[in-house]
Amino acid sequence: MSKAIIIAGFATVGKSILGKKYKNVIDLESTCYKHINMNEDISVEEQKGTKRDINPMWPQNYYDAIIKASNEYDIVLVQLKPEHFDYFDTHGIKYSIAYPNVNNWNEIEKRCIERGNNVKFIARLKEVLIPYYEESIKRNYEHFFTLNDSETLEDALLKTNIKLINKEDKSLEIRK
Repeated sequence: MSKAIIIAGFATVGKSILGKKYKNVIDLESTCYKHINMNEDISVEEQKGTKRDINPMWPQNYYDAIIKASNEYDIVLVQLKPEHFDYFDTHGIKYSIAYPNVNNWNEIEKRCIERGNNVKFIARLKEVLIPYYEESIKRNYEHFFTLNDSETLEDALLKTNIKLINKEDKSLEIRK
């Protein structure tokens, strides 16, 4: 396996922002791997929580993409779902977890609204916030980033001195 850092992040921790801002980071948004009837006229965030057909290749197509990305990027950001941990653990894939403070629901909900998530998706997140956390802390992770207040995954990574390469920095290239 590569030396990439795989981080499974709960919704709203800032995975998409990191993927857009840094060239050595990729956000593997799971939606396009999981669903086959994506509506290109509506943002991915607005489609979350809506009825869509499951891709018959799911979740193996997502795992394959994670492995491929881990050979091309330094940091691979993935969806946090307990079943993904089972795959990682079974296949010896090291990973870290990023989770918002479970007492910070108001910030999570605010971020969902700002990014255009629908009421059904937000309700589902609230429903799984504690159970996913309880499952996450039992896992075989390398690092557990707890995000407090308005803190994002970017803030947590910068505190730990993990190298993030701005897309505007033309002097540095992504590790191939």
